[in-house]
Amino acid sequence: MAQGKRPTAPPPSPWSRWVVILGVLVAVALVAWLVARPSGENAEADSAADAGGPQPLAAEGPTVEAAATLENVPPDSLASAGPDAPSGVNISNDPRRGSADAVVTIVEFSDFQCPHCKTFHEQIFPALRSLYGDQVRWVFVNRFFPGGHPQAEEAAIGGECALRQGKFWEYADYVFANQERLPDGIVADAASEIELDEASYSQCLANRETASEVAADQAEGARIGVGGTPYFLVNGNEVVGAQPVGVFNEVLAPYFDR
Repeated sequence: MAQGKRPTAPPPSPWSRWVVILGVLVAVALVAWLVARPSGENAEADSAADAGGPQPLAAEGPTVEAAATLENVPPDSLASAGPDAPSGVNISNDPRRGSADAVVTIVEFSDFQCPHCKTFHEQIFPALRSLYGDQVRWVFVNRFFPGGHPQAEEAAIGGECALRQGKFWEYADYVFANQERLPDGIVADAASEIELDEASYSQCLANRETASEVAADQAEGARIGVGGTPYFLVNGNEVVGAQPVGVFNEVLAPYFDR
């Protein structure tokens, strides 16, 4: 019986070739996308940018990280108080730094026994002084909360007495640096530590008039509505808490070409 030829496979269709080629292209594109895809924090940041979400504030000059008095205070809460800004803040007898002709006056309401005030004074304040110098006038007003800070009033009185001898800022540096020792009587020790006239300082601490000045600062803070420290008025703009340098830069930017 004669054998016929073996059946042969039909030639491939032109369409099948294109299907294979298309599949290869799709696979190559998928691999390229997986390699280029951002991951982790970069992906989240890119998503926020694409969505037009808020971006982190970049600090100019020294970068300082600090906790806020109010947890998670968003930058948009720092808007100008506008017509509701407190007016006529009495700073006539309060310590100050910077030129009287400064473009910006920052009034700081602070408490010598407040941990966040310590953070501001030791970390953020020096950085801002380095950036702006005497272009910003700083005014310090005591606004303490005796319920949680039993030595704060005594420390405030000591500050008034140091101011009378022209050494308030040295006193503030000393007290904040030794804040945890306030219950141990460091206010009395301050005279020898910062080289005050000890007799005059002791008399001042016991003087009712000094206590009255501190009480006036307290009343001024209450009138303004200061409910926590540190609290700032930057040319009438409200800043709450020991905010990082970048936040202060944002508030100060309209007054300087930076």
